[in-house]
Amino acid sequence: MSPRLAVELTPTHLHAILAAGWRDTPLRTTDLAWNPADPTPAVAALREWAGDVESIAVAVGLGLLHIARAELPPAPDEARERMLALESERFFATSTPVVVALAPGGAMGFAADATSLDAWCTTLERWAPVARVDATPMALARALGPESSGEFRVESGVGERGYVAIRNGRVSAARRIPLAVGEAPGTALPARGVVPDTHLAAWGALLGEDDAEGGTLASPPRRASIVARRRRRILGAVLAAAAGLALMIVSADRWRERTLLALQEDVAARRVEAAPGEAALAAGNRLAAEVALLAQAGRERTGASGALGALAAISSALPPDAVILNAHAVGREWQVDGTTASAASLVPRFDQDGRFEQVRILGASSRFRDGARTRETFSIALRVRPRS
Repeated sequence: MSPRLAVELTPTHLHAILAAGWRDTPLRTTDLAWNPADPTPAVAALREWAGDVESIAVAVGLGLLHIARAELPPAPDEARERMLALESERFFATSTPVVVALAPGGAMGFAADATSLDAWCTTLERWAPVARVDATPMALARALGPESSGEFRVESGVGERGYVAIRNGRVSAARRIPLAVGEAPGTALPARGVVPDTHLAAWGALLGEDDAEGGTLASPPRRASIVARRRRRILGAVLAAAAGLALMIVSADRWRERTLLALQEDVAARRVEAAPGEAALAAGNRLAAEVALLAQAGRERTGASGALGALAAISSALPPDAVILNAHAVGREWQVDGTTASAASLVPRFDQDGRFEQVRILGASSRFRDGARTRETFSIALRVRPRS
């Protein structure tokens, strides 16, 4: 079986990784310069490097994405993603047609220019079928694993730094930060075994080839094509397995039947012997779970009043027109994201309040229209002073 290819598209380079056909085993990597406006030469060079491949997974880099925090009504992810696509011009700073994706279980939305994305995928599909299209932040979350959390610096556009935050395997924030703003927060991406940090997004897209289509950065027709191809592949595998099973049944003889019967009897006897031990183990597990719940409840009672008091202090320090969209804390360190009429006035306002210290801006502010009003986004960090 031919190997599989995954590639991350950035404004200047293709980061490609080749994997084994049947197993998620990385084989080799490469980086090629390319021009997004003319993808054919770079794809031809990539094809010469990789040879024939079974499929291609694509991650669209941060520098080629529009990013927005989409506060949508409570609904299943699929319905919320349709809302985002229906009103894409409301959330993303572009009037051109876009393909959108919503981070599963979150509020981060990503969009790519529909014409450009179709041209890139069409060029790749002249070589092999495109099996997955992901926004880089979501591909990174998959590559890092379902238990991963952290804030990371990632590659973005020219003159920018990229930032992606992941909480429990889900994308919680992403930004493109101009170099003039200063150093981007977060740490460097970790390598995953033999997969270097530069190819982690491509690897994450490859790992998602068999995942559900929710959250993928592909147009509805391309999603339908990917789903149809996957169903044909699964059907082929099922038919092959069924044929193998039928052949095995036909070729089985009486000795195998007797061996199977003896094994079943032995398993049944050992289950009876193990029943008391299994019951004791289950009781121990239940007791451990109860102890953990009681400990968690105690911690929540201990820390609830302090967190509520800090949140109340932050709310009272904000101007009346401010809206908090996201707030989280580690100890006395707080990060607050939201919108207001004047984002520039917030840091002086908190600096003058004796309840806070180390007030700083985390990201650039974006201005947008909300009906007849002009609003600005803000993202600030601060430390709540301890009560004297």
